[in-house]
Order: sequence, then C-alpha cells, then structure tokens
Amino acid sequence: MASFKYLLLVGLFFFGREHASFGQEKKSSKLKPWIAPLSLTLSGLAFYNQSAHDKQLTWYHENYPTFHSSADDFLQYSPTLIQIGARLLGAKAQHKGKEQLGLFLVGTGIYVISTQGLKRIINETRPNGSEHSFPSGHTATAFFGATVLAKELGKEYPWLAITGYTLAAGTGYLRLANNEHWLSDVLVGAGIGIASAEIAYCIYPKLKERFAKSQAFQWEPRIAPNYYAASFSYHF
Repeated sequence: MASFKYLLLVGLFFFGREHASFGQEKKSSKLKPWIAPLSLTLSGLAFYNQSAHDKQLTWYHENYPTFHSSADDFLQYSPTLIQIGARLLGAKAQHKGKEQLGLFLVGTGIYVISTQGLKRIINETRPNGSEHSFPSGHTATAFFGATVLAKELGKEYPWLAITGYTLAAGTGYLRLANNEHWLSDVLVGAGIGIASAEIAYCIYPKLKERFAKSQAFQWEPRIAPNYYAASFSYHF
C-alpha cells in the first residue's frame, strides 16, 4: 500500500506537466488540450468504487491517522495568486487585464457550477463521513488557476506553469491526507478545473464578439447619499 502514498502526486504532476507544455507547442491538433482533463476524469472514474475506497481508508489510517492541516484551504488559490503577483511585477501575459478578467470569470463560473452541481446531484459521502464529496472543489479551483497561469505566463515563464501545477497537485494530495476526499473526487476535480479553463478560452472570444456587436450588455452606476450600487441588464 506504500505506492498509494505517491499515486496522486505522480499522476497529477505528470498530467499537469504535459498540459503546461501545450502552450509552448504549435497547435497540431485540436484534441491536445483535452487529453489531460479527459485522462484525469477517466482515471477518477476508474477509482470510483468501493474497493478503491477501502484501500484508501487503509492507506489513510496507516499513514495519516492524526494528520490535520488547513493549508489546502489556502493552497487552492496559490496558482491564481502567483499569476496576480507576476502581473503586478510586470510579467508578460498573453492577455491584457480586462481580457484576462473576462476569461477568469467565465471559467470560474463553469467549474463552480459543475462541481457544486455534481456534489448535490451525486451526494457522495466523504471518507470522514460528511456529505458532498464528489468531486473535489478545492482541487478544481487549484487546477483551474494552474491552467490559466500556464496559458497566460507559461510560454514566457515555463517554471511558473510547473510551479502552479505542482501546487495544484499538492492541494489534491492534502485533501486525501486530511481525509476530506476520495482519490476519485480529486482526479475528477482536477479534470474539471483544467477543462473549465480550456472551455473559457474557447468561448470567451465568441461571447465578447457577440456583446460588442449587439451592445446587449449594459451597466449603469447609481449613486445616492446613503448607498452606491450598479444595475446590469442584458437585452436578447
């Protein structure tokens, strides 16, 4: 069972490293960006069974019976914070501030809706007995941030992409060590995080173009003596 201890870090770092290199290669295939999320998701589904759960519980009790850390609550945001910090220090990114914010918001909406929706539909019991285990939202957040980091800064600064995916893998591993998630939750969460970033980069330019042409999206600030607000509207 000792090999299980390293399974997550090895698997996630391998897929993350391969994914980080996509931005540095010529687009020879439209399928390449989807290899990592699909592989992670299928791997997670392969571990979605009672036998894998029993082995993980044995591994946990043999290695981390008294372990507890809240580091994963903060580590999940570290790839995004690295990107923000690098941008503030003048790092050259693929998109400007407004563009990147739009991409980030679209991708965040995708992975949050996906993970939270699946949690409530499936309602898998966590290893510690609590609810809403599948998939891991922490891991999805971390891998989404790592993928955006790789896309924006990975071409110019490949070591930042590697750092982001390593931190994301560490987040997933801590979710296991804290007995918060099954391996299947973490792997599928990682797949959702990467896929959400890829989808955002695919659809955001089209959404932006549509809004620009139709001027359908409007916002209006409102200022009064005792409050500040803004109204948003979209005309179909």
